[in-house]
This record gives sequence, structure tokens and C-alpha cells, in this order.
Amino acid sequence: MTRGGARVRGRAPMLVGVLVGVLATGRPAMLAAAPAGAASRADPRTDCLTQVVLPERRTVWGPPLDRPVSLRAPDMALREALEGVARQAGVSLTYSAELLPEGRRRCVALDRVPLGAVLEALLGGSTLHPVVVGAAEVVLAPARAARTPATVAAVPAYARRVSALDRVVVTGTPDGGAQRGSPFALEVITGEQLARHQANSLAEALELAVPGMWSWTTAAGTVLARYGSIRGASSFAVSAPKIYLDGVEVANPLLVTQLDPSRVERVEVIRGPQGAALYGADAISGVVQILTRHDGAAPGTPRAQLVSAAGVAATAYAPRDAFVQDHALSFRAGNSARGLGVGLSLGSTGAVVPGAAERRALGDLSVRQTFARTVVTGTARLSLQAAGASTGPVLAAALPVVTTAGAGGVGRALLGDSATGQQLAQYTVGATAAFMPTLRWTHTLIAGVDGYALKGLSGAALAAPVGSASLLGEGEGSADRLSVRYRAVGRYDVAPATLLTVSMGAEQAAASELYAAGGGVVDTRVPDTRAAAAAAAAVPPRPVWSANRGVWAQAALAVGEQWYLSAGARAERTTGATPTPQQALVPMVGVAWVRERAGALLKLRGAYGTGIRPARTPMRGSSWLGVASTAGLAALEPETQRGVEFGGDLLLGEGASLHVTRFQQRADGLIQPVATVSAVAGAGPGAPVRSPRVLSFALQNVGAIDNQGWELQGSARRGALSLSGMLTLVDSRVAQTTRGYRGDLRPGDRMLDVPARTLSLAAAWHRGRWALHSGVTHAADWVTYDRSAIAVALERGEGDEGARAMAGGQLRGFWARPPSVTRWRAGATVRLAGALHLQLNGENLLNIQRGLPDDGTVVAGRTLTLGVRTQF
Repeated sequence: MTRGGARVRGRAPMLVGVLVGVLATGRPAMLAAAPAGAASRADPRTDCLTQVVLPERRTVWGPPLDRPVSLRAPDMALREALEGVARQAGVSLTYSAELLPEGRRRCVALDRVPLGAVLEALLGGSTLHPVVVGAAEVVLAPARAARTPATVAAVPAYARRVSALDRVVVTGTPDGGAQRGSPFALEVITGEQLARHQANSLAEALELAVPGMWSWTTAAGTVLARYGSIRGASSFAVSAPKIYLDGVEVANPLLVTQLDPSRVERVEVIRGPQGAALYGADAISGVVQILTRHDGAAPGTPRAQLVSAAGVAATAYAPRDAFVQDHALSFRAGNSARGLGVGLSLGSTGAVVPGAAERRALGDLSVRQTFARTVVTGTARLSLQAAGASTGPVLAAALPVVTTAGAGGVGRALLGDSATGQQLAQYTVGATAAFMPTLRWTHTLIAGVDGYALKGLSGAALAAPVGSASLLGEGEGSADRLSVRYRAVGRYDVAPATLLTVSMGAEQAAASELYAAGGGVVDTRVPDTRAAAAAAAAVPPRPVWSANRGVWAQAALAVGEQWYLSAGARAERTTGATPTPQQALVPMVGVAWVRERAGALLKLRGAYGTGIRPARTPMRGSSWLGVASTAGLAALEPETQRGVEFGGDLLLGEGASLHVTRFQQRADGLIQPVATVSAVAGAGPGAPVRSPRVLSFALQNVGAIDNQGWELQGSARRGALSLSGMLTLVDSRVAQTTRGYRGDLRPGDRMLDVPARTLSLAAAWHRGRWALHSGVTHAADWVTYDRSAIAVALERGEGDEGARAMAGGQLRGFWARPPSVTRWRAGATVRLAGALHLQLNGENLLNIQRGLPDDGTVVAGRTLTLGVRTQF
């Protein structure tokens, strides 16, 4: 039943709070009674709530509990009072009627009092307390003990202030919990932040609020993401966090690039291997959880939103500037108990380099249904992208044909028009059901499938020009991953003010991979190579099956809302990726200490964790690495990473924060394509006088890599202006190499394509009809291959001397240190009338098209778009 924004549905509303971590904390979002001298009090003679005005009251309650409400009635049932204040504040209020004090009535006389203070006063003496679970959604959840006037008065005023650390998060916790108790750094990016900065890709979202994670701008002619650093190197060119869409594991994280800000509730991010104890294999470098909106539409709010923008992208590598357009339509209906959301976005970018035009489409659907003791949510997502083949203008200026290794180590053309470019279809379908038989235990089942079909594989890890050329254009890859995960979480009061949370779970995942290399030599000057290519293409591909099974257990102890201790482990078994099954045990331990005083909050934290990635994964299969050396992958050891992080968080009231983290990690067994040189002999009429040189690659475990550094993050807000900044210092070096390693890395060398310093600054201002935003990202000091010089050497090299110059360690002579790169983005929005807004947005305003990360990569230049946004 829904009345005035309040819902009463047996115990189901409590479940809603549990799903987002209400009960897991034992301390629901620190929304305790109003501070001393707070905004309302009960007259002991008439039990009437009367007004006490405090000028500073709006700084005590976080949104939406800071919304003022006015209500007057001489005699009102408690339920009616709750419905009245919820309707006045425009929030969705969910609670269980069973836990309301039976027969309680109230006399209410309130004028512009914060909603949080009113709710605490109305619920005084009960077990219920308000917990914020959404932008306009509040759950009245049971605490461990009833509040009385005496216990309320005993809580100091500074302990009742809501801070960013009291956000409820689902990533890094067994079943949701407050960020306050997390022993490792965890970042949250809200959908509101994404919309404010007009971030339409995951890379742009991570740039907003996640230090230690750097993604190179997607090159023209490719649809795959390219992560340069996630606290250093955790692999070669396939470093990526493990990504979940509404709890469903994504088969290939490199393919998740599109976001629709209007359909995203928030993005939660863990860096480092500490999350592997919960999330298992592939969480070696971190976890990203993308949560879509399931909240429906609050009464009186718009149900649909339309955004449309178009403009031009400057380019120095095409005859004319490229046309750019993006359009998005989203719709929401229902409420937090029963909700529906649909989104559709379309976009395209013209040819920034000849032939490399891009098209993209994204659609998603989300549903939620609340039953008496169960909450069920569902999600579906389809992403379509196509990038036309590139002619590689940067390298074409130096030579007509450059060859590199293709499938099976056979050379193929890198320049000239590729047959297909890249085409991607990626989908996700899943559902989550949470069942709460008692207030102590919660059981959750998540099942889903994610898959993709990719035409045109990536060669980003190869020591050859990758830039705007669409490598391996005739190669195809596809994978489907089915995962089922169960978890049970129990909560026990083991002592006064001490909550023990125990959790356990099991997971089963199976993946099917299918790749057609389309290999052979593509150098049309050599007739024999055309025949070899046709023969290779005629071999039918065979699916490769792999499976992961994991069981885990974890315990977390919260003592006096000050000490938080957690420990857990996960046993992992992988079959199918190697000839023999592989087992691993990944532990995690952590501790956090929190102290609040005089409006400030200080948190100290530390954690240790271990992660593992099998040699064969769908992510590796989307590149040459997984297609060219299937047999070689089977003989390789898995990549592992273990390490510690220590840090501190300082929050000063509601306006400023500072976060510092030190990390030290060691990655073992990273897999690198090691280069050798071979000659393709000509034959028949028209064969070249000399044999062209091609690079061939063999996969090898390098050894041990040390990743260490600092992450600094700060934010400040005053009035209409908000500022934020991040600085990451990373030292990623080879500690030792394995016996038999023949590559170009040596102990003490810097890892390639990992910037030592990255910086991000962002500002936003909003007042009246106007809103402005601006952001700067900067990367400096990294080592990469001079792929142009390698291309020239391959084309011009002759004899044994030329071959030796390109083999193994000789590639060190082609290392380069590009200049630093700075990207600037800015935008403005003005409300024209009603819900109609005009938007002007600029990307890459400094017009930098090359050097990200090497001289062969070309990206879109200065991009200016003009658009409109409206709601109805």
C-alpha cells in the first residue's frame, strides 16, 4: 500500500534496507536522534511535537533528511504523521507496520523542521531509525536496541552527523554495509555526478573520483578499453578490474565502455587485490560494480528524460572534421517497492582518421518487485558498437606496408584498409533474489549470463604499431559466461555495542569461448602467403570451455562504532583453462579505526589481500594474446598479485575531505608477448626482391613485478561551488625474471605504458538556472615502444643483422618516453524554461590527438557539442 510516499508491506521494507546494507552495519547510517538543542521536541504533557529553531540544523542532516517539512495536527496517528512528513519532503518512506509502536498518536506542530529530526522524534522509544538508501528514498530499519530519551541524550552531538563514510555500499561487503567500516579504499561515483559532468563512458566516470586507476583514451578504430595502470601493472595490455553489472559478472571487462548517466544509480570501485576474497578469480587488480536505477519514480517527479546533442570533433588526420552525435531516452515508473526502468542511447563519431567512423547503441532494462519477505531485482543490457577500419595515417606517412605477427605467429599487414574494422555486440541478463526469514539472517541468490561477439581483435600488447590501425581485422572472438552466486549473512550481538557479522557463500561460473583467427599472411605482394591465409581461415573454430568454482567465508566485528575488524578467505578451483585443474586460496584481513570529534571524522585503515587470474580468460581472448597462442596459454602459470594498503580519511563537517593511501603490491607471473623476427620468403611472379621482416610472438611468464605508490584525494564544497582533485604516484618495476625468459625486460626496469604520475582536477558550480563544470586529467613519465621506429625497422631491415636488432632484448633500443599528456574538458548548462535545458560541452579542448600512450595512437581532437535536455 502506498500513501503519501510511505509504503507498508509487512517485513518487506526491512528487506529493502538489508539489500543495501542497512542491517549489516548494526549502525544504520549514523542517523541517530537529533543533536542537542535539535529541531523538535515532545511536550511531556500532551506528547505534542513542538518547534525549536536552530540556524545550523541543515548542516546536521544529510540529504534527503535535511529537507524541511511543516505539519500541524492536534491529534494524529503515528502512521498518518509519517505519511504526512514523507509527502511534504517528497521522499519515499519504507517501513514495517509491525515495528511501529502500537496505538501511538501524536500532536504535531512543526514549521520547516529537517525531516531527519522529525522522524527521530516521531520514532523515539521504538527500534526504528531512518536510513538513506537513495537520492529520495528512506528506510525505517530496526536497530539492535530501542532508543529511549536517556540513551538519546547520551549520544554526543558530533556523533550524529552524517558523513560520506556512512554511505551504504555493496562492493567489498558480503551483503551491503556502511563505507565507514571498510578496511580498504573504496570510491563511490553517483549517477548525479556522472550527469553533472556529462560522463558517457566508464573511463570518464573513473577519472572523476578514482585515484590509482588510469585508462588511456580509446583510439580511433577500436571499441576496447585500454587500462594503463590500476595501481601499477597487473598484466600486459589486458589489465582491467573485474566488472559487475547489477551483481552479474561481465565476461570481458575491456568491452564495458558505454554508460548512460540517467540510468546509473552509482559506480563503486575497489583497487588492488583485497576484493578477491569475495569476488574470486580475475579480481587481481580491483572490482568495479555498476548499479543501475531500480527506484521507480517518486510521486510528482518526472518519469522520462530526453538528452540530445551534436557537434564536431577536430582532426588533423582526415580531410574534414568528424561529426559527433549522442542521443539518450530514459523512462522510470513505479516506486522503490515495485519499479521499472528503461533506457536507450544512440551515438556516432565520424572518421577521425580515414575509414575509422564509429557507431554505438546501448539499451537497458531494470525491474524490482518487493514481496512479503523477498526482494527480486532484474537487469538486462545490450551494447552494440562498430568502428570502421583505419588506414593508419601516422605510420603510412613513413612506409607503405608494415607487417606484424598474426595468428600462430604468421605475419600480416598492419597498414592499409583492414577488411572489417571492429564490431561488438555485448549483452548482460541477470536477476537477484534476497530472502530474509528472520531479522538475523539474509540469503541472497544472484544468477546471470554475460556474453559478447567481437569481430576484429586487438593487438594492443604487441611491440608493433597499434595506433589507429584496426589489427587482426579478420579475427573473430565470442564468449558467454554463466554465473550463479549464493551468499548467507548473519548478524549477532556478541556484547554491548559489539556486532559480529558472519557470511559464507559459494559460486559457480562456466565460460565458453570461440575464436576464429582468420590468420595467415596478408602481405599481398607474396602469393604463397595468400594461400596460407585462406588455408588458416578454412579451419573451423572449436569452443573452449572453462569453469570456476569458489567457496568463501568472512567475519566482520564492529566494536563501539570505533573499531572494525574483518577477515576472510576464498578457495578457488579453475578447470578447462589449463590441462590440469588449478587451485588457489585467497585470503583478506583488514582493520579500520574511526574517531569523531567536534564535527570532524578521522578514519585509519589497513588491509592485506591476494588475487589470481588464470592464464586463459575471455578478456585475454579478445586480443591476439588469446588467439595466437592457445597452446602456449595452457602451459603458463596464472598471474597473481598480493599486497597491503594503509590509509587515512579526514572529513571536516560536510564541506571538505582528504584521503591518503599507501599501497605496496607484488604481481607474479605476468604474461608478456615476447618478440622474435622471421622472414617471409617470396615466391612466384611479382615476389619482392628481398624478404619482408615480420614480428612473431611467444607468450611467457615474466617474473615478479613490484607495484608501490601513493594515492591522494581531496574535495571541498562551499555554497554552489564544489572542487575535487586526485594525485597518484606509482612505481611499477620488474623485481625479477623467470628462468628462460627471453623478452626485453630486466630487473629494475619500469613496466611499459604505466604512467608514474597521474593527476585529475574537477570543479562544478550550480546556481539558479546555470550550471558549469570543468575537469583536467594529466599523465606524465611512462615508457612505451616507439612503434613507428619498429615499423620502419621491420620494413627496411635486411639480413641477420636486421633480425638480431628486433629480437628479444634488442627491443630495448626501441623504448621511448613520450611527453606528458593533459586533457581538458568543460561544459555549461542553462535552464531555458520549465524542465528544458540547453547544454554546451567540450572534450579534449587542448586538441591532443597523439601520444596516448604511443606515437602510433590517434584519438579524436577537440570536440564541441551542443544539445538539449528535458524531463516529462
